[in-house]
Amino acid sequence: MKNIAIIGAGQLGSRHLQALAKINEDVNLYIVDPSEQSLAISQQRFEEVNLSNKKLICTQKITDLPKTLEFIVISTNSKQRLGVLKVLFAHADVKYLLLEKFLFPSIYEYSEAASILEKKSSKVFVNCARRMWLSYQKLKENLDTTSKIQLNVTGVNWNLASNAIHFLDLFLYLINEKEAIIDTSLLENELMENKRPGYIEFAGTLTITTQNGHKLILTSNKAGEEPMMITISSLSQYFEIDEVNQRMMLNGQKHDFPMYYQSELTNRVYEQLQQTGHCQLVEYEEAMKEHLLLLNAFNEFLGEREGAIT
Repeated sequence: MKNIAIIGAGQLGSRHLQALAKINEDVNLYIVDPSEQSLAISQQRFEEVNLSNKKLICTQKITDLPKTLEFIVISTNSKQRLGVLKVLFAHADVKYLLLEKFLFPSIYEYSEAASILEKKSSKVFVNCARRMWLSYQKLKENLDTTSKIQLNVTGVNWNLASNAIHFLDLFLYLINEKEAIIDTSLLENELMENKRPGYIEFAGTLTITTQNGHKLILTSNKAGEEPMMITISSLSQYFEIDEVNQRMMLNGQKHDFPMYYQSELTNRVYEQLQQTGHCQLVEYEEAMKEHLLLLNAFNEFLGEREGAIT
C-alpha cells in the first residue's frame, strides 16, 4: 500500500489533507506536526470529508514516517521548510514532493535545497495552484498574445509579498515566458506585519515586465473596501476577473469563472502523478527561478532592514 504524508498541519495543511481524503484508492495517510492541537484540528477536518473510511495516522515527528513515501506535501511556513526538507530526505525516499510557497525566505537556502534535491530522484513541484484551474487554462487557450499583455491585480491588504509569487507564476504561464524585470520603486517604504508572526508584508505597487513588453502590475492598498480584482488587457481583449464571486467579463460579456479551493486540488495533483508521472503545477527548477526573481527584488528594496516572506 502506498504511503502519503503531509508535513505541517496548519490551515493549509488541513486543506491538503481534506483533498487527499478523496483519493479513490487505499493508501496509508500520515500527517506530521509538533502541535497536538493542530493534529487534533486536522483529524476533525479529515473526518468531515472521509467518506471512504480511510485511516489517518497523526505523528509529531518526521522520523516516524515510513522509509518509502509515494507522495508528500510540505506545508510548513517558509522559515521551517529547509530544515524539514533535510530531515525528510535523510530519513526517507520520496517519489513525488509538493512544496508550498513561499519556498524559502533566504537566498542561500535555494542553493542548499537544490543540492539536496539533485542527489535524489524525487520529482518536485511547487503549489502555485492557479495553473490547475480550468478557468485559467481556458483563458490561456483564448488569450491573444500577439500584442502586449498587461495583467493587473488590485485590492486591499491582500498580502502582496507572500502572494506575489502566485500571480508571477500565473502571468508567466499565461504568456509563455520565463524571464522578467521587477520594479519595486512604487512599494510603500513602511513595512507591514503578516498575519503569521515573524513575517512581513508590503503595500503599494510592484511592476514586473518581460523582454517582450508584457506587464504584471500588483497593487495592494492599505485602506479601502474594494475586493481584489484581476484584469488582463491587450489591443483586442479585456478580461475582468472576480475570483471570489467566480465570474469574468470578456469584452463586456459575462462568463462563469469557477475557482478551486485547496481541498479540491491536491487529490488531482496526486491522481495526475499516478497516471502520467507529471502534473499541471510548476516544477521546482522553474519555480525556484521565479522565487529568486522576487526575493532578490524584495531584498534590494529592504536594504539593511530585515524581513522574511511566508
